[in-house]
Amino acid sequence: MILTLFLLSAGFVVYVYALYPLYLHLRAMGKPELAAAEPGKWPTVSVVIAAHNEAKNLPGKVESLEQLDYPEDLIEWVIVSDGSTDGTPEVMAKYFDGYDNRTLIHYEKARGKCGALNEGVAHATGDIILFMDARQPVSRNAAKTLIPFLCDDSIGAATGELVLSQDTSLEAANFGLYWRYEKWIRDNQSRLFSTTGVTGALYAIRRADFTPNPIGTLLDDFDTPIGLLKQRKRTVYVPGAFAYDAASDDIHQEFRRKVRNLGGNWQSFSRNKWLYHPSKNPVWLQFLSHKFGRLIVPWALILSLLSALLGALSGNTFLTVMLFLQLAFYALAISSYLDLPFARAKILNFPKIFVQMNAAALVGTLKHFFSNREISWR
Repeated sequence: MILTLFLLSAGFVVYVYALYPLYLHLRAMGKPELAAAEPGKWPTVSVVIAAHNEAKNLPGKVESLEQLDYPEDLIEWVIVSDGSTDGTPEVMAKYFDGYDNRTLIHYEKARGKCGALNEGVAHATGDIILFMDARQPVSRNAAKTLIPFLCDDSIGAATGELVLSQDTSLEAANFGLYWRYEKWIRDNQSRLFSTTGVTGALYAIRRADFTPNPIGTLLDDFDTPIGLLKQRKRTVYVPGAFAYDAASDDIHQEFRRKVRNLGGNWQSFSRNKWLYHPSKNPVWLQFLSHKFGRLIVPWALILSLLSALLGALSGNTFLTVMLFLQLAFYALAISSYLDLPFARAKILNFPKIFVQMNAAALVGTLKHFFSNREISWR
């Protein structure tokens, strides 16, 4: 019984993080890369950005928007200041005054990111909504690379690629390694049919397809594409349209971000129970294996450690070895967290990112189900 419990729990972890991505890759190998023809007539586009206290970042964002190679007479900007208290409206006024195709909206009481996005889309006039974040600059070709994919009626959203600047810190390297792994999975999902999420810093949908998310929604970059998926419309990952960001070297900041994102998944799942039904969800297996499975892995890790401990206490040699290996793995993670000299090699830093991710999933789950304190989108 103890051995079976260990094999099931450890096997589940291996499936979610290794076997399922490998299976996905093997299935996608025979599929052609996504391609889109340049449209004969470029549609009108509204860039919509939600911002809270981004006075320092928005001038750089505006400079990036001014460099887009999209026809000026076909593009507008709608930036929503969501209860900013850092002077964002005053700082941005000089970039908007006198421009008919630039709209700056500010309201005093913050509504959260989704409330700001809903407000922005309500003021948008373009056929295509190009969502971006306030901080990250985008590549000059971003609009012209994403928008052609929306000429295909079966595609509901096209998401760009987040590119992280090179950083020598181990924490930044951790996040960069994880993000490359995630992009590989998204690329394979996209080739097969659809991803279940977008890069919030850069994605495009038709304005006619946009459904406002409820105020308080934590993950618009998940809820928006699965709303399209419910209509059998795909979300495709498009390498080549870039949003540029710096990987965080702050372990606490990165952990809070992961808690918010992973805990926010439970909010989305509870609102979209159809995702659990194979007859309703066209990407049912990847949803269970990737999104849902990631949230269950921490509990499987706890079970595998406890079952190995019980097996070792009862004299089972195999489980004794498995207990030792798990303890060694966690010891490496702790050593990396403490920045001990022997644990600074990038290859030895993998246990740290794995433990961080699953600790965040565990905390996010507990906060969602047992805490009265709401997780903030910020």
